[in-house]
Amino acid sequence: MNADLVIKNGMVMTLDNKFTLYDQADVAITGNKIVDVVPQTRYRAKKTLNAAGKLVMPGLINAHTHSAMVMMRGLADDMPLDRWWNKFIFPIEKKLLNPEFVAIGAALAAVEMIKSGTTCFSDMYFFQQAAAEVCKKIGIRALLAEGIIDVATPDAGSVAEASRITDELYQRWQGDDLIRIAVGPHAPYSCGAECLRQSQALADKHDLPLHIHIAETAGEVAQFQQQHGQTPVEYLDKLGFLSGRVMAVHCVHLTPGDIEILRRADVKIVHCQESNMKLASGYAPVMEMQAAGLTVALGTDGAASNNNLDMFDEMDSVAKFHKLIRKDPTIMEARQVVKMATGNAARVIGREQELGSLEAGKLADLILIDLAAPNLTPLYNPYSHLVYSAGGSEVDTVIINGKLIMENRKILTADEQAIMARANRLAHKIKAEVSHG
Repeated sequence: MNADLVIKNGMVMTLDNKFTLYDQADVAITGNKIVDVVPQTRYRAKKTLNAAGKLVMPGLINAHTHSAMVMMRGLADDMPLDRWWNKFIFPIEKKLLNPEFVAIGAALAAVEMIKSGTTCFSDMYFFQQAAAEVCKKIGIRALLAEGIIDVATPDAGSVAEASRITDELYQRWQGDDLIRIAVGPHAPYSCGAECLRQSQALADKHDLPLHIHIAETAGEVAQFQQQHGQTPVEYLDKLGFLSGRVMAVHCVHLTPGDIEILRRADVKIVHCQESNMKLASGYAPVMEMQAAGLTVALGTDGAASNNNLDMFDEMDSVAKFHKLIRKDPTIMEARQVVKMATGNAARVIGREQELGSLEAGKLADLILIDLAAPNLTPLYNPYSHLVYSAGGSEVDTVIINGKLIMENRKILTADEQAIMARANRLAHKIKAEVSHG
């Protein structure tokens, strides 16, 4: 039998429903799909990769970020959230944010994510047409949401205009093999009832995910209690906003009643552990949400509040933090944490039938991790190593949609040095703006 690409002799972590793990197996790819995972190949391939000494696994899925905000990485740290927003982030976005800014930032983010094993990400920001074009060119899979809020944004003067931009994005990228569109009402505190209804109607019209921040801070919840006599979750439930298409990001400050509402509506959850810690937002009741049957995935949030897009760091943090908070070393078992960054994330973005595991018929998004590293030696439990020992720097090869994107740590679809040079030139403008302000 013939295949376009065969990855031979690697340890293969399928992350299927049975957590099938092969000490040595081959993965055959034809076109953009996996056609077989077998202990010994029976395929003749146009190209063969020898994965001896490497772990082959599904690509990681970053279920929430603001990719172009890598340009604000390290710009303003160790300060309260309101000062961070109002003194630094908002002024820069108001004066400098444009399609070129987003294109530069999205390219830098894509390179960072690919080099740390992320093959797909879900994003909310502005000028997303620019981000889409960059992601398509570099070859990373993306679910992009244009940020919608009640006031004017850098690229939309009204909710109606932001909705029109989202509709145009959908029309432009409909049927694309890498780029998909979501609807992105920012949060219930920044979007009034009518804005939320319009966003929901647009998502319903095109059968798109709804990407929204919910209950990130204690102040947000207190504000809703004061203004509406309800939690943000109760408020959204009363509006009829919640459904299985909603991707609820953060969900830090929830009541038991909130969790039951989210469960009943089949809302999908994205947990951003490192951002929550850095901004001192609090700790999300992840164990309670999982016990209720909610799907919980992981996201890095933006690099302005993390400060990187490395999902290995995120897995390590989420496992250790919740053990500490619960004083229970048995929770957040490594195998389940890896699933949160792969299969769970695929379900959150509505693509569990196509992504998240290495199985025949699924899209060929996979990564090879070099196990010949001191921090990965000796190897007893590969799931444990992924969560507690490995980092993005051990990712050797990345394949997205059946195409070789990175090999031997070299990105093949973009000029990494040129991208960083453009980012550094833009950073000089940002620094000058901050100094002037």
